[in-house]
Amino acid sequence: MMAGVVTRAAAIAASLTPLSSFLLPSARAFSSPSPTYSKIASATSLISPITGEPTSILRPIQDANDDDDDVPIRKKKTLVVFLPQLGEFDSFEYCEQLLAAQTSLQSHDIDLQLVGIGDVSSAERFCSFSGIDVRSLCLDPAARLYRELELYPGPELSLPDDDLVSDGLLKFFLKQLPGGIPEDTRRLRPVATAWWNYLAMCAGIGAPGTLREILRGYLGDRSAPERFREDDVVVVGGKSDDRAFLVIGPGVGPVKLGPFRYTQWFADERGYTRPVELATVRLKNMVEVLTNWDVYVADPSMIAQRGGTFLFDEHGNELYSYRSKGVLTYSETMPRPLMFLAPYIGEKVARNPLGLLDTGGGEYKRGRGGLKPAGKIMGLLSEVFKFENRWQAKLLGAEEEDRRRARKSIGETVTKNNVVIYTYKLSPFSFEAQGVLDEIGVDYENIEVGLEWFFLDKEKRVLRAELLEMTGQSSLPHVFINGEHVGGLFTGSADGKYPGLAGLKESGQLMTMVAQGHVAS
Repeated sequence: MMAGVVTRAAAIAASLTPLSSFLLPSARAFSSPSPTYSKIASATSLISPITGEPTSILRPIQDANDDDDDVPIRKKKTLVVFLPQLGEFDSFEYCEQLLAAQTSLQSHDIDLQLVGIGDVSSAERFCSFSGIDVRSLCLDPAARLYRELELYPGPELSLPDDDLVSDGLLKFFLKQLPGGIPEDTRRLRPVATAWWNYLAMCAGIGAPGTLREILRGYLGDRSAPERFREDDVVVVGGKSDDRAFLVIGPGVGPVKLGPFRYTQWFADERGYTRPVELATVRLKNMVEVLTNWDVYVADPSMIAQRGGTFLFDEHGNELYSYRSKGVLTYSETMPRPLMFLAPYIGEKVARNPLGLLDTGGGEYKRGRGGLKPAGKIMGLLSEVFKFENRWQAKLLGAEEEDRRRARKSIGETVTKNNVVIYTYKLSPFSFEAQGVLDEIGVDYENIEVGLEWFFLDKEKRVLRAELLEMTGQSSLPHVFINGEHVGGLFTGSADGKYPGLAGLKESGQLMTMVAQGHVAS
């Protein structure tokens, strides 16, 4: 009998479950917002960059009800990003990514709110340069909210006492830095201390990830997309390209350094963050800040203060948070800084919001690496090699008949085969060139001239000399495709028509030329 009562009670309870779900809102809807959300919502230190008056960026959840409806007015998620000084590498880089993702954020009902350290003038300049909507930004001039949220203030290193480090020494120290010596002598030690901490962070002291990120900027990153647009230009030391000391661009290739002009050795590579590419982006931002330092940095005693990122749902619950503890560490996934947004805006935009080429360097990797700059340097010695080439053949008594036979051999070989490569067996450049051809799966005829240029007999020296006379190129490998000389591995053809085997591969022309040859045959 007791068992029957229990069974009927259970049935009644089960029948009431849908009704109770309808009458009682979920626990999540009534849950209190996170402490971080509440601190930001109740902050009194924020000011509007438009009016300079106090403002707020989050509405307290408990005040967000419409009449008696228990559903909060705020239907959107909110992404709150605390930037360091507006005149900072991190601020410019991060905002470039966020701005590119703005449309996607809006379409997925995510409000973007930025907080920066600065004043009305710095905000105006920052928004003008970065393209950020000033309405998305508010200011915390003294970083009070940063401290309330316990965002990283830097390693907090102290300067030695006056007895060890005098004010005169501090003035000399600050005189070498942007902003110089503060007019108010009472601010001498606070500003010097801030710089001491910031420079320590730049050296990796108390700043995890900073050195790794600095190195990534110079060495490149195959796991990240391109970062410098093809029409981007950086000008240093002058207002025009002609008078500037340093000009980089358009794109990552052309460089003017004083009276010298050259092209970066990786200029033809695409699909990844190339060496010094990210460093060039940072140089562009640094030039903007240094030439407008007094506008951007209203309070240099705040330069060591780091920022953070917080994503809240419509109820103030914290969905994601990250607190930076270094310079150039504004994201925990720096190669792709917005990956934390992938669950909310989709992986495609989160992985590459700028939309620049992103192929991981492409499917093929041969024809790159340390040999490339070495090959470019070898090209500077071409006249020396040409002299040595002709001198060797003459020294061994090469006759006109020898040269005629060599020319005939080359002509017949190039005519019979779609792809021909002349190599040295011990040459790393020859080995790599064969690797490029093997990588794309093309059939080719390899003519091994010898072990190296100093191990050649008379016949091979004459063959080498005739290759020079026919092509204008002194070094091996020599590559012919469809009867045309396309250069070597990194050196282009003498007429400038082709950039060499590696260059053809990077541009996609190599596969096209090889395919055309097979169709013709």
